[in-house]
Amino acid sequence: MTTPLFNKNLSGTAFHASPGGVRRTDALNRLLPATLVWVTAAFLVHELCSLDVWWQLVIGQDILQTLQVPEINVYSAAALNQPYHDSHWLFQVILAISHSIAGLNGPIFLMLLVWGLTLFIIYRETHTYSGTMVAVFITFLVMGASAERFLPRPEIITFLMIASFYALLRQTRYQTTAQIILLMVLQIIWVNSHGLFVIGPFMVGCYWLLHAIRFTRKQDNHFRQLSVLLSLICLSLLVSPYGTGALEYSYLLFSEVGKDAPDYMQAVNELSPTFGEAAMGASAFWFFVALMLLTLISIAFSQRQLSLPRLLIVGALALAAFTGRRNIVLFALVSAPFVGEHLSARLSRLTLKPATDRILKGGLLAVLLGWSAYPLSGAYYLDMEIPARSGLGVTPDFFPHGLPNFIRQHNIQGQVYNTNRLGGFYLYHLYPDRIPFIDGRWEIYGTPFFRARQAALQSFPAWQQWAEKYAIQSVLLHHTSPESRMLAPALYRHPDWSLVYYDFAASYFVKNSARGSAQPIVFSADSSLPSGDTRPDSRFILNAFYRNMGLTSLLVANLEQLLPTGLHRQEILFELAKNNLELNRFEQAIKYYLQLLESDGSHTNALSDLSFIYYQKQQFSTSLTYAEKAVGSAPNNLDVRFNYCLVLVALNRKQDAIDELNKILTIKPDYAKAKYLQQQLR
Repeated sequence: MTTPLFNKNLSGTAFHASPGGVRRTDALNRLLPATLVWVTAAFLVHELCSLDVWWQLVIGQDILQTLQVPEINVYSAAALNQPYHDSHWLFQVILAISHSIAGLNGPIFLMLLVWGLTLFIIYRETHTYSGTMVAVFITFLVMGASAERFLPRPEIITFLMIASFYALLRQTRYQTTAQIILLMVLQIIWVNSHGLFVIGPFMVGCYWLLHAIRFTRKQDNHFRQLSVLLSLICLSLLVSPYGTGALEYSYLLFSEVGKDAPDYMQAVNELSPTFGEAAMGASAFWFFVALMLLTLISIAFSQRQLSLPRLLIVGALALAAFTGRRNIVLFALVSAPFVGEHLSARLSRLTLKPATDRILKGGLLAVLLGWSAYPLSGAYYLDMEIPARSGLGVTPDFFPHGLPNFIRQHNIQGQVYNTNRLGGFYLYHLYPDRIPFIDGRWEIYGTPFFRARQAALQSFPAWQQWAEKYAIQSVLLHHTSPESRMLAPALYRHPDWSLVYYDFAASYFVKNSARGSAQPIVFSADSSLPSGDTRPDSRFILNAFYRNMGLTSLLVANLEQLLPTGLHRQEILFELAKNNLELNRFEQAIKYYLQLLESDGSHTNALSDLSFIYYQKQQFSTSLTYAEKAVGSAPNNLDVRFNYCLVLVALNRKQDAIDELNKILTIKPDYAKAKYLQQQLR
């Protein structure tokens, strides 16, 4: 007896089998949803690392205290007293309430609740048409495609509303007054929580369009109910403190992605191209691709039975997903129930033997359990370069947790200039006494500000002149922020500024006239690494500071702490070798280069540098051995070939050197060093 693969009744009891076989299948059907919950929780429950949650909490707390939605920005100096459209105010209030209940774990619990409900709706909708195994598998794909957006940010309200609207519209739950009121309430919550609320009336409009066509053709329809619903949903868009301004802001959010977006927005990782190198290097992209393929197969197999409204919704959100990496989730949420509905009917004709059915379910169970180990082991966060781990609390790696108390203790006053990544953190810990220069609300600053900022960051004198307009007295730089490369060493060398604080995440410089009782930090040969039991993430971040500052000895010491972790081993070995070579520690450099060659015997730079070291030590035969290997690994690298010539000359093999120089000049006649050496040899 066989069992349908994609049948809704795929419970293992539709066929006659031994009681033991039925019990095993029933057990698998119960285990699969439970395991789906487990793997989802493994990705969802992670340390707080979002940059935006800090300022959202502050604004939410302000709204609760004043019972007013802010219309003027008082939270950052770069746009102080400028008009502020707070499209997320309701979410911020909910976030602040969660914070008052559970501290900084509150936002994590809120995210768990909203995302859990969203994925439950997706699973239930998919399960309506398919069996447990298929519903679990497709929901798993949605979870994987959405993992990058498992953050306590306002967009999670959009995700929940998309899933809810899709389900309610598919179930025709818009025919009674109560059902219409429910959709209106959901739309009003959406309008006041996140700027992508226009997706709601679009989804309703897709259904209205189909039933308008049916109405004109005098076919069975819900045109009247949907007309009322669409009208009320559109009116709901005005139920916000900003009225029609909410629609303008929604348009602004859509304009932030794609090739026509401003340069400063295109530089944001989450807004990077969907099919760009960064996105394709993440696991979420391939889950998205799998959903896209299943959707296309569903359309191909069910052309005559397609639901037009749902096809329009899926198509539009697929186009949205193509505009930017963060919009992948929009498509994932609607593709799952669409695939469940349109593919299951076709594939339900397939049948499987009970044993095969159990093998497939057991295989899926193993995949889910195996995938849950990815975040729980920490490997996911290391691969994605996310400074967090599974668990509650705030990441210890990405933020300068000791800085707020340091500022208060030493009574440091005046306006700070901060890198964007730390604006919210600074605001959360020091508001209202102090506010950051800039934070993640990029829309309020505008293109002219970012152009002026970009021009100022071209040189330290230009930045000084620009910063004077804002009376900057201190500078807070995250080590990995682009402007730290120029500002950190320039501020350290300038006589009017002092480095007074640095840790694994950030450095803090203060004008000497404003540093209170804080003492300057001066690096010397005796300087040591910051103390503390840290994860690799922290040391990778600290590497950037030492590189920017030119603190080679400290960089080497920090890299040596990273080497035993085995992470990015080849890159660390190469950097250790290069820096030891710079410090004239030849034996240490040789040791690390040889370790590197054990795993990559054709590493051109390692071979070339070893040749150079032995050349300096006048061990020319050994130098020649590595020079020949370097040429063999990169025959088109003319610099490597020229260095090979120098070794030949040192060994008095002048004719061989001349022959090699002729080959170089044949490739590049204007290679100046080769021409000069050729003349000397003649």
